[in-house]
Amino acid sequence: MLFSGCATTEDVGKVQWDVNEIKGDIEKIKKSSQAIEAQAKESERLSRRLQALEDEQKTISKSVSDSLIKTQTLASDIQTLNGRFEEARYSSEKNTKELSAKKDSLIAQMKELEISLNDLKGRLSRLESELSAKEKQEAKKTEETKQDEAKKEEKQAAAPKEDVKDAYMKAYEEYKAGKTKEAREKFTKLLKDYPENEFSDNSRFWIAESYYKDKDYENAIVSYEELLRKHPASNKAPDALLKQGLAFYAIKEDEFGKITLEKLIKKFPDSGQAKQAQKKLDESKPKKKKK
Repeated sequence: MLFSGCATTEDVGKVQWDVNEIKGDIEKIKKSSQAIEAQAKESERLSRRLQALEDEQKTISKSVSDSLIKTQTLASDIQTLNGRFEEARYSSEKNTKELSAKKDSLIAQMKELEISLNDLKGRLSRLESELSAKEKQEAKKTEETKQDEAKKEEKQAAAPKEDVKDAYMKAYEEYKAGKTKEAREKFTKLLKDYPENEFSDNSRFWIAESYYKDKDYENAIVSYEELLRKHPASNKAPDALLKQGLAFYAIKEDEFGKITLEKLIKKFPDSGQAKQAQKKLDESKPKKKKK
């Protein structure tokens, strides 16, 4: 106002221009400031986003790392399983081959057995035929033998019997000559022709003795027993008991032998046979061990 009188219109316009220019600059500065502020906010937002991405990347990295470890472990397990599978497959193939070989072997054996069985059936059939023919021949022969024996017996029955003493002496002579089988047959015939006679007990004793001499101890024991049963009072009884007991020892039936000899000693204590029996019993006793 002080200078209004002196300033020109041009000066006023110039000032006004400057003021307007300053206002424009201020406006630009405001806009620029707002832009900077907006950029700062965007930068902060981007920074937070970046931090979030970094955190997410770390999480993903850790997950990837864990997955990788698991993958490696799984790969190792798969490799192990593959190895076991290969072993199992090899073993299975091997077993299959072995089983196949065994099967082939069994089939071959079965075929061989079938062949053998058929062969045996054929042989059995032939043997049955031969046996049937042989049985027929044997039956025919047996029948003929029976007829011959019947005729022989008829002739013997018709012929006069020799004296019992003569028959006994002939049989005894055969025994003394060592012909035990012939003597046994003659003594047996004597007992058949003369069932009970004065020589019956002696005949049975010599039959038993003939078996004993031939070392046929089982038949000797039976024959001695027949004598003792049918002729308990015979003078041959002590000898029969002694030899029967010794026959039992000969076939390793020591307990029966012991019982028989003890029976002899009890029944005929003063006999010479009793002394022999006692000697045998003493020899058979188990020897005491020396201390």
